[in-house]
Amino acid sequence: MPRTPSQTSKPILLLLVLLSLLSTGFGPPVLTNGDASRRRLAPHQVRAMRQTPPPELTAPAYILADDITGEILLAKNEHERRSPASMTKLVTALVALERARQDMEVVIEARDVRVYSVMYLKKGEELSLRQLLFMLLIPSDNAAANAIARAVGGDVATFVGWMNEYVARLGLKDTHFANPHGYDDPQNYSTAFDMAVIGRQAMRNAVIADIVRRPQAIAAWRELDSTNELLSTYPGAIGIKTGTTDEAGECLAALVDRPAGRALSVVMGSKDRFYDTRLLLDYYYNNFAELHVDLPDTHQNRYQDLEHNWHSFWLRQPLTILVKPWQVDTVSMYRRIDNTDPNPDPERPIGALIVSLDGGVLTEVPLYVRPTR
Repeated sequence: MPRTPSQTSKPILLLLVLLSLLSTGFGPPVLTNGDASRRRLAPHQVRAMRQTPPPELTAPAYILADDITGEILLAKNEHERRSPASMTKLVTALVALERARQDMEVVIEARDVRVYSVMYLKKGEELSLRQLLFMLLIPSDNAAANAIARAVGGDVATFVGWMNEYVARLGLKDTHFANPHGYDDPQNYSTAFDMAVIGRQAMRNAVIADIVRRPQAIAAWRELDSTNELLSTYPGAIGIKTGTTDEAGECLAALVDRPAGRALSVVMGSKDRFYDTRLLLDYYYNNFAELHVDLPDTHQNRYQDLEHNWHSFWLRQPLTILVKPWQVDTVSMYRRIDNTDPNPDPERPIGALIVSLDGGVLTEVPLYVRPTR
């Protein structure tokens, strides 16, 4: 029998109701946190929120840290004493630069070349300390290490003593050296954690940082090729030092500097140090980003005291916070002034900078009156 108009319209009405319900449930993703305002996320931000799992490495000991904050992000057996191999040479360079001038002339002696010299240093050659540092840190020449230690210290034993004094000053209790080049020795040991500290110290030395960032260089009429292949293959790599011996296995301390952050890693005893290090560095850049906070001398960073005089305020040190990459755009800052006395004490906080992340307070940092120039 034929359908009445009301019977025909019912299926159409139900379909329209169903479509309207579906259309309200598939809008852009929204984050909510209690009474905080709703914030819509783009699809790429949602994808970025996925945490990449820690990688599986061949290295039995390693560490991954943020170079600026020093925050350790991944680690395994990081305090286990192991042979550091030629990563030892970072301390050789640090002590040499602390104790001597770069233009110091060094004549190579027979005892210097009793170890293998990848740059074929020969008895009687005269080089500057700076040239020897290039050979020490780029192609990792062992004879250069001996020559530096002997010339700067008067003898190798004295210089190695200075090396041990140096790491003791850094507070490193699991590091000890028996030679300046890193050959295996029961008394030549360090840890992934200690080598990360040494690596940070080395990269804060302008001379060392300048040398170890170079994939190639020329010194004393020789072409030098770095043993650190990351300098040519991993974007942002700026150092620092390889090491390999039978006992140590493959070792590498690496530093990468990108706009998202500075990642520092150390692998020891690896079967493939560059593969392992890439995994660690990729984990850093997939999961973390540095947030830099500073207050420049602008009108926005001023306040009026009780007598209506203007004062500029600042952070005594710029602030760096490690966050998830997708959180960077959710940061907000609020400047709170607590003390409006006409003569503020520059040594006492006058308020605080409140940094919020995605609607929640992340940290408070003291504000001080900016010193007058």
